[in-house]
Amino acid sequence: MKRFLWLILLILPTFVLATTLQIPVTCGDIEVPVVIQIGKILDLLPDDFDPDWESLDVVSEGKEIQFQIDDVDGNGRISAQDNLVFLAKGKSSIVLSEVVDKPKAKATPFFKVEKEGGKWIVTSRNGTLRFEINEKGLVTATKFADIEAKMVDEVGIARVSGWPESTFYVDGGLGNHHEETSGAFRTVSLKILEPGPVAVGVVSHLKSERFSGLNQILVTYIFKNGDILVDNTFKFDTYADMMKLQTMVTRPIAPAFEDALHILPVFRRLVWADQLNITPLEYWLERNAIQYVDNRPYVVFPASSNMKPLWWGATYIFASMERFRSNYSPKAKVGIAEILPQIPVVAADYKKWLDSDTWVYESLEFRDGIFKWMPGEFDAYESTKNIYSMKVEDMPNRYKAGDTVKHLRLYSLYTAENVAQAIRWMEQKSASFRALKIGE
Repeated sequence: MKRFLWLILLILPTFVLATTLQIPVTCGDIEVPVVIQIGKILDLLPDDFDPDWESLDVVSEGKEIQFQIDDVDGNGRISAQDNLVFLAKGKSSIVLSEVVDKPKAKATPFFKVEKEGGKWIVTSRNGTLRFEINEKGLVTATKFADIEAKMVDEVGIARVSGWPESTFYVDGGLGNHHEETSGAFRTVSLKILEPGPVAVGVVSHLKSERFSGLNQILVTYIFKNGDILVDNTFKFDTYADMMKLQTMVTRPIAPAFEDALHILPVFRRLVWADQLNITPLEYWLERNAIQYVDNRPYVVFPASSNMKPLWWGATYIFASMERFRSNYSPKAKVGIAEILPQIPVVAADYKKWLDSDTWVYESLEFRDGIFKWMPGEFDAYESTKNIYSMKVEDMPNRYKAGDTVKHLRLYSLYTAENVAQAIRWMEQKSASFRALKIGE
C-alpha cells in the first residue's frame, strides 16, 4: 500500500507539469500578423496531449496579449478549420492547458462592421481606420492615420488571361484568348467573420465563368495596426493554359496623392537591364531614380510615371520579386507597402525564371504572378535572344485538375516622415515578417 502511494506522488508532479504546453512564435522587432489554423496547431502538439481550447492564451514577454479565434467553418465551436489570429513581435508563445483554470472574459471587438447597399463598411471603434469590402470580398482602405482618402483599392483582386478554349493536347490548338479580373468572377460564397479585438476577416470563394474550373479562394484579414494579410489560392478543377495568373492591388496611394513615389530595393534581375548589358542599378541610375539610404541603393521614382521603359508601356515588367515595394506620399506622410513572406529565388535558368512569378508595375497596380507574353523584343537583343520560344503555343503555363497556386502577401499601411524613414521601416517590417516562425 505504501509503495502504491509513493508511486502516485512520483507521478503527480510529472502529470501537473504536462498539463500546460507552449508553442514558440518568433519574428522580428516590429509586430506582424499571425493567422494559423487550429488544425495546424494540433499538428504541433504531442499525441498524448489533449488541450482544452478554452484555456488558450498568447503570451509575449511574460504578458498575455490580445488574440481571437475565428469560427471560419461556422459550426459554433473550435475546430480544425478555425483560425487563431494575433499580432506578434519578438518572442511569443501560444499556451495551452489540458485544464481550464479560469474563465476568459469576452474581449471587445476593435472593429464594427455595417452593411451599406452591396458592400460592408469596416470602421475602428476609435474612428481612425475605415475599410470597405465589396461583394467579391475585395478590400478598399478609405481612412488611415485620420486621413480620409483611398489608400489602396481592390486588395486581393486577381488578373488572369489565357486560352479557355484550348485543345492543345488534342490538336495543338489554343482557340480564342481571354483576359479578366476577379470583377468578372461569380461569387460562390462570401463570409465576413465576426470582428475580434485584433482583426476582422473575410473569406470568399470566387469562380471564373469563362475559364471553366478556375477558382479563387481569398482569405483576407484587416488588422488594427493597418496590416492587410492576403492569402490567395488559385485552384484548378480542370486543365488550363494560362498566360497571366496574378494577385494585385489597385490604386495604391496614387492617385489620391499627386506626389506619390514608388519605392523598392534594386531588382536582382530586370530584363531591360540584361538586354542593355548593364546592371539593374545602372538602368535606374540612367533614369535618375536611385536614392541611397544607409549606404544602400533603392529605386525611387514618381508613382504615376512610366520612367521611359526600354519597350512596352509598363514602368517595369519581367522583374524579379523583391522583399518589399511601396507607394508613399511625402506630403501626406503615409504609404502602403507590399511585403513578401520570403525572398523568391531568381533561377539561373532564364526560361525557368520567366515561367515563375515575377513583378509588374503598370496602371498603378502592384501585380504578382506569372506573365507569359514574350514579345519579339526578346529576340531583338543578343542577350535574351533564343532564351524563350516566340511561338504562342509554347508560352502558357499549363495546369491540370487539382493544381493550386498560392500567394501570401502582406499589405501594410504606414506613416513615415520622409523617404529614408519609410525605407528603414519597411526593411524592419519585411525582415520581421520573413522571420516569422511558429513551433520552431
